[in-house]
Amino acid sequence: MNNSNLDLLQHIMRRALRSIWENLYLNAVAAGVIAASLLLLGVYVSTLLNLNSIVDTWNKDTHISAYFDTELSEQEKLSMRDQIFAMPQTEEVRYVSQADARNWLTKRVEGIEDTLEELGDDALPASLEITLHQNSSIASEIEKFAQELRDQGFNELDYGVEWVEKFNAFLQLLQMLGVLLGGLILIAATFLVTNTVHLVVYNRRHEMDIAKLVGASNLFIILPFLFEGVVQGLVGSLTAITGLWVIHQTLAIRLQEALLLEIAGELHFLNTQQLLLLSIVGISLGFLAAFIASTRFLRQAP
Repeated sequence: MNNSNLDLLQHIMRRALRSIWENLYLNAVAAGVIAASLLLLGVYVSTLLNLNSIVDTWNKDTHISAYFDTELSEQEKLSMRDQIFAMPQTEEVRYVSQADARNWLTKRVEGIEDTLEELGDDALPASLEITLHQNSSIASEIEKFAQELRDQGFNELDYGVEWVEKFNAFLQLLQMLGVLLGGLILIAATFLVTNTVHLVVYNRRHEMDIAKLVGASNLFIILPFLFEGVVQGLVGSLTAITGLWVIHQTLAIRLQEALLLEIAGELHFLNTQQLLLLSIVGISLGFLAAFIASTRFLRQAP
């Protein structure tokens, strides 16, 4: 880069920084709109990614609860446990006696003891907690295995395949809606930022008129505004990422206190590539809004 180009770049940057300072409020509003838009998108994407992660964990760690008939003896129950453990689809089988089930429930539900006493000893039947191999965690394979358990005498099973499938369908719907929602948010943000930048351009209309009179090109005139747009997008992106981090940390603490992380697994934050993409979207949004506002003003100028 020769000295003339370097001087030109320095001049453009000085003009842009001066404009940012002189129109600090308007630039802050523009950056705030970008930050709010990216924050909404980031929360939505982060929610979808974590829900998908939860479903993947459930699919990979499929459990079936098989409840024994209360008339079976302890020896018969243990024999059935050994038979099921020998099945090729089974990874692990844990026997849960009536006493174990009662102890588990009374520790987690306060005041349930009286209700269990009224219902009698058979209120909580003994069961097997069966974990399947990962290659047997497909819905059709689980249903086939469940039928084999029914054939062995288990009348009551709990494996929630239908619920997981419905949840997957719900996530797919959310993803499709997310594309539409994200597009609408970005369009609205571009409109708002463009109008805000237009006010900045209007405040500098006399400077632009003088530049045109002395023969400055349109590119030379709009470059400072484009630089402002990039700064607005960068500030908005960093603000949104900071907000996302605060929300993530707060939710992680709240879910940990509520013991929901034991069910849902670890709460994941956006990775480096996703954060970089979010920043690029913010910078592009600021650049595009500045380009539209400045070129529109030039076309309207006499």
